[in-house]
Amino acid sequence: MLKFKKKDGEAMDLNERKKRILKSIVDTYILSGEPVGSKYLSGSMGLDISSATIRNEMSELEQLGFLEQPHASAGRVPSSMGYRMYVENLMNQYSLSLEEINVLNDVMNSRIRHLSDVVSELTRVLSDMTDYTAFAYTAKPKASTIVRFEGVLLSPKSFLLVMITSQENVKTHQIRTDITLTAEVLSVIIKLLNENLTGVNIEQISLESIYDLEDKFGVYRGVLSDILRNIVDTVKGEYDKQVYLDGMSNILKYPDFADISKTQSLISLLEDKENLIRMITDPSVGHDGLNVLIGDGMSDQGLDKTSCIYHKFSIGNGMTGVLGLIGPKRMDYSGVIARLEYVVNNLIGDERN
Repeated sequence: MLKFKKKDGEAMDLNERKKRILKSIVDTYILSGEPVGSKYLSGSMGLDISSATIRNEMSELEQLGFLEQPHASAGRVPSSMGYRMYVENLMNQYSLSLEEINVLNDVMNSRIRHLSDVVSELTRVLSDMTDYTAFAYTAKPKASTIVRFEGVLLSPKSFLLVMITSQENVKTHQIRTDITLTAEVLSVIIKLLNENLTGVNIEQISLESIYDLEDKFGVYRGVLSDILRNIVDTVKGEYDKQVYLDGMSNILKYPDFADISKTQSLISLLEDKENLIRMITDPSVGHDGLNVLIGDGMSDQGLDKTSCIYHKFSIGNGMTGVLGLIGPKRMDYSGVIARLEYVVNNLIGDERN
């Protein structure tokens, strides 16, 4: 079951009647976008509860923080806390239609294309299915090697190791050693590195090859273990990152974004891909698997009227990714979550077979 990081006061239990009323309000508001009143609930939702009782329960739910009243004479709308209670405990499970399953399977089974093309197509399909903005992010380790080593003497006991990779990135690390270093000694060490470790696939370095390297380094073998560790970190730390977006214009369909400042904040987030990546990969915000950010959970981005649902995943060969949808707080949470879980579960399962 999806779990939120609880805020103070959110762990309280509601009685069954309050749960039924809160669920009915959220269901209704998701569909209509209009504040929900007690008379409507009493007459249209089959609650079999008097309007006066519903009104009292709604007042208590508001006091507890689950509902808000946008205007004095209006009905209530769910708060971020109310949505969280709904998503975690109250909403009905959505069942994908046969048509939806067929469309998603067609995309995922397109083996003539690269996985990145499949992910890109999935963002388009999910955006079309939901009328929200879909996004995806993938990161795959680059097959890089070190093409050249250089060194800068810092002191008699340390030097700066400079590594230029096949992806044209430059990485540096300070190496400390018990060996007394001079410019001539450092030149010998760098020469040994360039002769033996440039263009080498790190995955193929065995214990036997390390022993062979130690023999070649002779009196300088004391620096080898630290250098090897930094080479591995450098090569494995490089990723080919891709961000995909589809359906940005969908946000204009919702009156929830009539406030131009809120719309601009959302568009800015989507256009600033680095900021979007930071948000959806930040371990302090989300966790592995399914994540739901609702309203005030995104207030630091100026997106208190927005919700974001995304699913992190990992596939073979070191690829990691995120697939998600952004829309108004009154998103169809059940439908979005069901579609994302279906895609991620089948995408991962297919790639592992």
